[in-house]
Amino acid sequence: MAVVAIVAYFIYTTNHITMFKQIQKEIIPLITMKFAREGISECSSIQCSYSTQCTTKNETCCAYILKDFLVFLDGFFRRHNLTYVIIYGTLLGAVRDHTIIPWTHDIDVGYFNSTYLHSNEIRSELYENGYHLFEALGMSRLCVRKNNSIKNWLTTQIVHRKPPTVMGDLSAYIDLYTAAKSATNPISNISVYTILANNNFLTPISFERMAEIDGQTFPTVDNVHEHLVYNYGNRYMTEIR
Repeated sequence: MAVVAIVAYFIYTTNHITMFKQIQKEIIPLITMKFAREGISECSSIQCSYSTQCTTKNETCCAYILKDFLVFLDGFFRRHNLTYVIIYGTLLGAVRDHTIIPWTHDIDVGYFNSTYLHSNEIRSELYENGYHLFEALGMSRLCVRKNNSIKNWLTTQIVHRKPPTVMGDLSAYIDLYTAAKSATNPISNISVYTILANNNFLTPISFERMAEIDGQTFPTVDNVHEHLVYNYGNRYMTEIR
């Protein structure tokens, strides 16, 4: 009887472990995807152009909308004493072209106060300003919320389209990458951070280094060249990405 009981318990335990693994593998991702889709569905469907001839001066261009995003975010963060830096493709455009890359879909920002940014106070104020803060694919993102008339360039919005359900449906948005403090240089007293998606790459940030986009400056990382080489290779100034 004891042997039978042990075997039965083993089968019971094994089945539950298998079931738990199955839930982890199949069910949880579906739940996560559902919430992500619900978040994305609050965004506007915007029609804009990614033409190589596009500029931040042309309202029909995605670059125009993205520049507007960045200017708003800069002012919003400053009002709330939040710190951020432009990184990745946005920094590449600033260094190489001194503007927003015409064919990019997003603004890339590293930010440093996740708890406050996701507070009800901040979410509500963003909403009042025509934006929607949501989570998708493991990170925070910001889009123009649907059903609003705040943004004067929303004449380009496709109001008859179904709400977006996946990130590929969005034409313009902000990616918010969390930055975690790793250490402080004892000589320069400059803090070193890791930024989401580059967890093995240390980035010194003093919040004094600036990058220029269309004549306006925005805070960025201290090791600009190393950051761009790490992400885009040694020929980032000449290769079109």
